[in-house]
Amino acid sequence: MGDEGAAISNCLLCDSYALLTLGLLPDRKLARGIKGRAAHEDLLEEFQEKHALKDVTFFLACPTCNAFASASDPNQGFDQVKHGEYLRDGLAVLTPCHLVVFDDEELPPVYRNEESDAGRKPRWRLAQGVGPAGLELDRTRTGRLHKNSLRPFGIDVRPLSLPDDLARDPQELARAVREACAFAEGTLADAAAAAGGGDGDPKSKEDAEAAETEIAVAASAALRAWRAEACGGRPVLEAWAGARAAALERASAETARRMQDAAVKGEDE
Repeated sequence: MGDEGAAISNCLLCDSYALLTLGLLPDRKLARGIKGRAAHEDLLEEFQEKHALKDVTFFLACPTCNAFASASDPNQGFDQVKHGEYLRDGLAVLTPCHLVVFDDEELPPVYRNEESDAGRKPRWRLAQGVGPAGLELDRTRTGRLHKNSLRPFGIDVRPLSLPDDLARDPQELARAVREACAFAEGTLADAAAAAGGGDGDPKSKEDAEAAETEIAVAASAALRAWRAEACGGRPVLEAWAGARAAALERASAETARRMQDAAVKGEDE
């Protein structure tokens, strides 16, 4: 059996970086001899092409944003245990994230955990693609990366600078995260509705996967445009007032309702 393969995700809301497990890599035992190594490299490339998608938004339980959504300080105590409990209790929010590329002409790189002892800190090393040779995780054991370690590779590592109203009020910050996530989820739903996939005709697995990818790409383009125009490419939470106003202008009636429900949920918790 192969080892787990992972890519680096970047949260659109808070700009933190974390590992996303993509699946099992081809078994390294296959890479024996010249032909075996060549075949193994081909399998790694196929894995990257299938799973490390460049133009798709992934909805992930970002550790930083979930600390914000729980009205906790992400730098104090929101570790692996608390993050796991939050996920198990069904409280987690799923934030829009993209996979990171280090060369615009390449797909996101894929990493392999070289540490065989599950009780020790993982050692993620580059398995396929263009990227840092190794990755440095922070101390939370949530899969979040030490952001400054990416500085040598062209990543903007400026810390998140929250506006005063969000920085002063944890509950207001929690509501902002929930509303932003609701807008992102609604954007995906709107993309699916616009694709008009409900014709009832049976589809092959390949057709269904292609249609799903097309919807995801459309939603991703809309979310990237929203952040670029409303936030100048910086994290959404840094410019939340403008980002929220732009979201409401773009939102369908159903997505606006999602955002309202998310805000109310934040007030009730």
